[in-house]
Amino acid sequence: MNTELATVKPSDFGIEEVKASEIEQSFAPKIAERDGYVGVYELILTKEISKEVCAEASELRKKLVKVRTGIAEIHKTEKAFYLASGKYVDALKNKHTLPIEQMEEKLSEIEKYYENAEKERIARVQQERENELLPYEVENISALNLGTMQQEVYDAFLAAQVKKFNDKKEAEAKAEQERIEREKQEAEQREAQRLENIRLKEEADKREAEIKAELEKIEAERKAAEAEAKRIADEVAKREAEAKAKADAEQEKLRKEAQAKIEAERKERERVEAQLKAKQEEEAKVKREAEAAKEAELAKGDAAKMKDFQNDLELLKTKYTFKSSKHTKAYSEAGLLIDKIISHLSK
Repeated sequence: MNTELATVKPSDFGIEEVKASEIEQSFAPKIAERDGYVGVYELILTKEISKEVCAEASELRKKLVKVRTGIAEIHKTEKAFYLASGKYVDALKNKHTLPIEQMEEKLSEIEKYYENAEKERIARVQQERENELLPYEVENISALNLGTMQQEVYDAFLAAQVKKFNDKKEAEAKAEQERIEREKQEAEQREAQRLENIRLKEEADKREAEIKAELEKIEAERKAAEAEAKRIADEVAKREAEAKAKADAEQEKLRKEAQAKIEAERKERERVEAQLKAKQEEEAKVKREAEAAKEAELAKGDAAKMKDFQNDLELLKTKYTFKSSKHTKAYSEAGLLIDKIISHLSK
């Protein structure tokens, strides 16, 4: 690994040597810490890979991460205070962190040696098992986690796929055999149908000749029937004419009767309307008299109204009769009370 530091000149950034030295001094503690780990790093690179070496690499990498993040914090602080020297501080940060990143990368490879080896093994097993399953037409084979599958689980899965494939091929072969037999049967049926069609045509030709003779006979009978139908039609026409004359006379009779009935109903309607009009006039007269009585009642003084009230109470004493002695007694007692009310009203 190349750990040689890149050359960073303050003059390239327009910064004085004194100011640059001050900035570099802020990084000095972390640079010293980084340089102290270089020897440990180079020693790890010389060792055989083992779990212990992986642990050492992990521990050193984490320490270097802290150094690098520490340098980054110094960079952040220096850049905040020295805006004019920002580019120079960036260069120093890159200069001092590049060796650390290189060491981190190498140490990470060592740290994850077994992890990466396991990933490679899983990928290799995945490919081998995909190749083994390929002849059996397994769907979405690349999506299956074959590399991490336990051997006994994979063996059972493989056996199931082989059986499924063989069952499918057996079913296809059976279906093909059934298709061949079905086509053979259909061919035999078509030949039998052809022979049957020939037989049916011969029968049809014979039947056609018979039908032709039958039609000729029917035609002769039809003509005779038409002649008879004409005779009957003439007879019917004659009878219809007679019936029409009779119906016209009957209709005229009914028309006159209906007209007479309508005239009688008209006279009855006029009579009823006259009665209704007289009744309405009588009701109007009664209404006028009632309204006049009401107006007269309203025109009465309080003394006259009180007198009428007393007369109404007096009439209540004799207005009702009862069969039971109970109600007769109660009604009599009520009469006495009415007398007292009338007496009170007369004061």
